[in-house]
Amino acid sequence: MDIKKLRYFLSVVNEGSITSAAKKIPIAQPALTRQIRLLEESLNTRLLDRNYKGVALTAAGEFLYESARRLVDEFDSIIMQTKEIADENTESLAIGITTIHPYIPGISGLISRFRAQNPNIKLSLESMLSGPQTSAILEGRIDAGILFMEDEDESLFDTFTISTYPMAVISSRYAGLLVTPPNSLHDLDGLPFIRFKRTSTPGSYDRIDQHFRDAGITPNVIQECHDDITIRSLVATGMGYAIMPGILAAGDDNLIAYQLDDLDIDSSLKLAWRKGSTSEEVETLLAIAKSESIAGPVS
Repeated sequence: MDIKKLRYFLSVVNEGSITSAAKKIPIAQPALTRQIRLLEESLNTRLLDRNYKGVALTAAGEFLYESARRLVDEFDSIIMQTKEIADENTESLAIGITTIHPYIPGISGLISRFRAQNPNIKLSLESMLSGPQTSAILEGRIDAGILFMEDEDESLFDTFTISTYPMAVISSRYAGLLVTPPNSLHDLDGLPFIRFKRTSTPGSYDRIDQHFRDAGITPNVIQECHDDITIRSLVATGMGYAIMPGILAAGDDNLIAYQLDDLDIDSSLKLAWRKGSTSEEVETLLAIAKSESIAGPVS
């Protein structure tokens, strides 16, 4: 087992299928299949269940996925910091960006403008979930983050709200799960849901749970996942519904976002840094973020 095989495994899980992962990496599909098989053989266990819709994690695969994400993130951080020391670069900015940044094009624009205006500052980027981002900022492993932050976490950070997105029920448009569009959570009683693990985003998880209780239903959770991209890919296959920022359905003809009367939850995308530790580089990034909207399309 090595880092490359772990990266391949993470890509397959994040994309929801070996075919999609092979195109994104890119690598020939038979070669990727072979790498996953070698990884399973080295551990003497099955990590993925294959079916016509794609792949699903086994219990062992779920454990490896969560552990491998941390390991690869730490490995990348070590490499990044080693290079910075080798370069003796005193002007640098390390930031985390939300894993759904591909669905908010303005984030890429913000990074591009920062690079263009500050060519002498070395900018390091890490795509990370919000929970790991907050930890990395507090531990000093990154200087700032672009992330979805819960109100209860803000006391330790200085923040600037980039945009606020309404939460919605995301579904595959063509899977035929419902004939009539839902107007309330009660319309989804008994239907299959895919959710975050509570350990990933406890604040958001609890808020959504309260809305289910207020609607008088218990969600039929058929799968729990660790990150947005995995959930989105499973929803796209027609496996079930998910409650996520509605922007995740924007620009995808196969996905549709339902704004429900009894799901009045917003998710705020913020630029955040450790309270009282604003550097000149963070101030420069903040000034660019304030200069124009980078919200992107709202579903």
